[in-house]
Amino acid sequence: MPPSSPARPAAAATRAAAAPTFRKPRLLWRTFLRRCDSLPAALPGVVYTGAGSYLTQLDDGGRTLWATETGNQQSSPALDDTRVYIGSDRGILYAMNRRTGQIAWRFSPTGGARPNTFLTRPAVGGGRVYAEGTDDNVYAVDAASGLLRWKFLRPDGSLGYSAPLYRRSAVYVAGETTLYALDPSTGDRLWSAPAGSKSVSAPDEGGRRVFVGTDGSGLAAFTNDGKLAWRFTGKGAGDWFGPPRYADGVVYVGTYQRYVYAVDAVTGKQRWSARLLGSALTLPALDSARGALYVCSETFRNNPTLWALDARTGKELWNHRAGTITKGATLLGNRLYAGSLNGYFHAFQL
Repeated sequence: MPPSSPARPAAAATRAAAAPTFRKPRLLWRTFLRRCDSLPAALPGVVYTGAGSYLTQLDDGGRTLWATETGNQQSSPALDDTRVYIGSDRGILYAMNRRTGQIAWRFSPTGGARPNTFLTRPAVGGGRVYAEGTDDNVYAVDAASGLLRWKFLRPDGSLGYSAPLYRRSAVYVAGETTLYALDPSTGDRLWSAPAGSKSVSAPDEGGRRVFVGTDGSGLAAFTNDGKLAWRFTGKGAGDWFGPPRYADGVVYVGTYQRYVYAVDAVTGKQRWSARLLGSALTLPALDSARGALYVCSETFRNNPTLWALDARTGKELWNHRAGTITKGATLLGNRLYAGSLNGYFHAFQL
């Protein structure tokens, strides 16, 4: 009998078996709403998006189930067990019944140093809703009643780009040039750290680090007590970094100068970079099951604006022309959702 083939090492076999398989997404449906300047929020069977002056709930076939008027909005929806929350350009934070769209309460702060709007997605946790105002304040509102629990005035002001990030130990939020960690119960400052330059992004946290992007000083990583761990500046001098996404020891981030980076969360060293055909200041969405990173960009000469990159190498896997997507795409199971400024909302089968 011929000699048997040598056995493949177990580790190699495990790696081969675990290698994700990527198949190009298929457009399931596209529906016209209004200008979609929002990061969708999704649950099994339904998806929520801000569109024009309405918060809209769609079913998984693209049919509108309800639409509640909020005034013009650039904020994105956030969910808890029973409600959906969104801010508006009117300076009102809304809480609505997740199933019916009926307004449960409105919160509108008064007495700020300047007019207020809520431009970014609120954060929900611990029975409270945290929202960043452009009047330089961060607000904590009781999720059940809509009553103000505390507010924190950022001494360096706010450019309105930074959505709060809730963790049990801290609420992270950025001012113009500073990253703050606040006590979720009281709003007391736990620590603050200079981000390095203006236009800091919404932060993300993981691996005992807090990450935030800046305009001109790159991507900064801080320890959980506010000490600078590293700074990554990339290839574009003075580039503006968007909101980072942490997952499994890697930070993914896009920039105004069209780069997308994967950065080691511990060392701050680049793992890979890719360059799109438009600026990419949106929040990346990681699809670990398929080994893909979904990133969005602005329209430039009708080029693609929704991309899938190999999460391990940055190699382009797929693209789609969807119009300018300003906040990013949302992944839920085998669905990918994205709305664009041209008014169309898209659902893809993965």
